[in-house]
Amino acid sequence: MNDRNPKHEYLFKGITAFLVIAACVLFAFLIFKISAILRVIGKIFSVLEPIVFGLVIAYLVNPMVNFFDKHISKITLHRAKNKKTALRVADFVSVIISILIFAGIIVGLFWLVIPQLIDSITDFVKTFPKKLDSINAWSDSFLKENKNLKSVFDSVVSYEKNWLSNDLSGFVSNAAGSLASGVWSVVNFFKNFLLGLIFAIYLLCNKEKMLNQSKKMMFALFSDKTVGRILSWLSKSHKVFSGFINGKLLDSLIIGVLCFIGTLIMGTPYYMLVSVIIGVTNIIPVFGPYIGGIPCVILVAITNPLKGLYFALFIIFLQMLDGNFIGPKILGDKTGLSNFWVMFAIVVGGGLFGVIGMLVGVPAFAVIYYAFTLFVNYRLKKKNMSTNSNDYSREALENASESKEEENA
Repeated sequence: MNDRNPKHEYLFKGITAFLVIAACVLFAFLIFKISAILRVIGKIFSVLEPIVFGLVIAYLVNPMVNFFDKHISKITLHRAKNKKTALRVADFVSVIISILIFAGIIVGLFWLVIPQLIDSITDFVKTFPKKLDSINAWSDSFLKENKNLKSVFDSVVSYEKNWLSNDLSGFVSNAAGSLASGVWSVVNFFKNFLLGLIFAIYLLCNKEKMLNQSKKMMFALFSDKTVGRILSWLSKSHKVFSGFINGKLLDSLIIGVLCFIGTLIMGTPYYMLVSVIIGVTNIIPVFGPYIGGIPCVILVAITNPLKGLYFALFIIFLQMLDGNFIGPKILGDKTGLSNFWVMFAIVVGGGLFGVIGMLVGVPAFAVIYYAFTLFVNYRLKKKNMSTNSNDYSREALENASESKEEENA
């Protein structure tokens, strides 16, 4: 006998129908107004950019703060009478020292690298037409026996000269017209970066209080068991993100320094420029070496084809060294993702958020993958089923089915 009230049943069906229609309308609105929504999201992100800078800086500097705080607190506790005041002083001093070191590293890199980059780019622009002439002369002697190949090569060189003399001037004129907006973008970036530094100081000085408030809010909203799962997931997320990002930055720094030393010894043209490009693009997993290596090889080959060949071989050796020894030693298996999922995360992250998405996409997807794995294992345990993936192969399922049929018989 069904005890359900017909009025309640009709009300439930009506609410369900209303929610389905509302969801369809909302989905249609999102589809047709996606460009406007993206503009609004972009505006929100531009307003929150200093806060994002602050969060990123605080996250990167936090290990340094913990290191200094551990040693400075011993000194302050030994000399101060009030323990609480001593710990606050240690926290503040640790934060200031760490922020100054971080800012000093950034300024030092700009101070050392930017002048070299400007000189390299200026020299390349000035000497590029002459280098094309020398390449053309080299092709006359090297390709004189193959007229068809030489004709193709001459047409390419002629196109480059025409582009330099005609199209480039128009490009430079257009670039000059947008120079003011470019300068303003640079000024705006540094303004947001400085505000981010100030915001990071406040975050780092009050991180314990903010963490405690966040836990207090979670215990108020969720059960103790749910809070434990959330904290476990956040701990895993922090481990994956910090391990991958810090490891990748260290790995790329090593590759950039090795590239600088190698190119300096070989006398490679624009050694500072190509070393910076190789080091920076190496941050991007899988595709980074190709994104930075191919343009650098072309750049060097235009100047000196033989040195371009040597540089290409050196880059191949450097990436093999990184892929087989340096990278695994520093990163290990921080993400727990297979090669397929790594490439999937890079492609999706790059398509949605550009270069930043290609870098952050891997650890972000690793965290999502970990959370989904926990959910799947939780559901399987509730059904008293195995959480081992090998137990779901065709052979294992067939054997389980046969065993179940034998038990029923």
